[in-house]
Amino acid sequence: MTKMVNLLATKLELGSPMICMYLLQNPDHYTSHHFIPLYWSTFVTEARKYWNPNDISEDNRVLLIKRKNTFIGLSSTFDYTHRPSDHSNYNLYDWISTFTRVKRYTKKNKDEHDSSHINDFNSTSFVSDQFCFLDGHPLAKTHRVQKYRKPELNVPNFIGPPFPRPDKDDREYYCCSMLVLYKPWRSGADLKQPDESWHDAFISYQFSASAAMFIKNMNLRYECLDSRDDFRSQLK
Repeated sequence: MTKMVNLLATKLELGSPMICMYLLQNPDHYTSHHFIPLYWSTFVTEARKYWNPNDISEDNRVLLIKRKNTFIGLSSTFDYTHRPSDHSNYNLYDWISTFTRVKRYTKKNKDEHDSSHINDFNSTSFVSDQFCFLDGHPLAKTHRVQKYRKPELNVPNFIGPPFPRPDKDDREYYCCSMLVLYKPWRSGADLKQPDESWHDAFISYQFSASAAMFIKNMNLRYECLDSRDDFRSQLK
């Protein structure tokens, strides 16, 4: 092992501690939190599709996977909309932070899981229990839902276009986006009534204290930009 480290360090100009980390299958960096990608606009598209099925402007990308010589379309929204019935009260933000999709335990991969390295993130970051997806999920037979051991250390990383502003952009789209993130749902029908606007549904829904704080903080960036513009205008 020492010879390998010395040889690689000389040839590749890499630090010995980093090489040791890779050879011993240890992580090469340490952070207090784990960031989980969340393509938020895909979920908004899925929710709005219930009310506007013929709106071709909405873009919902689907991943094609092959199962037994058959191609199956897999959307990133399936994990949440087909989450276990016991998870019905979780909103999207909390569920993404708390649970993830993993391969179903079999005797073979469970033995591999139990014997994996103690510092491997995938082997130590989850509790042992696994939960079944609802029927209709393309991977319901091969995958399960598993809970992170320390969900409080997970932070959803919003990926996609900038969030709409509550005061200047499309108000309906903004209200829909906030409901999608912070109100439990499985389809768009769970987010508002047929004769109700997204704005009215947003105003009437009682968000949790944490969700209300997140919604408020999501507008801080725009408030800072407005303050910057106001300051610049005063200098002219």
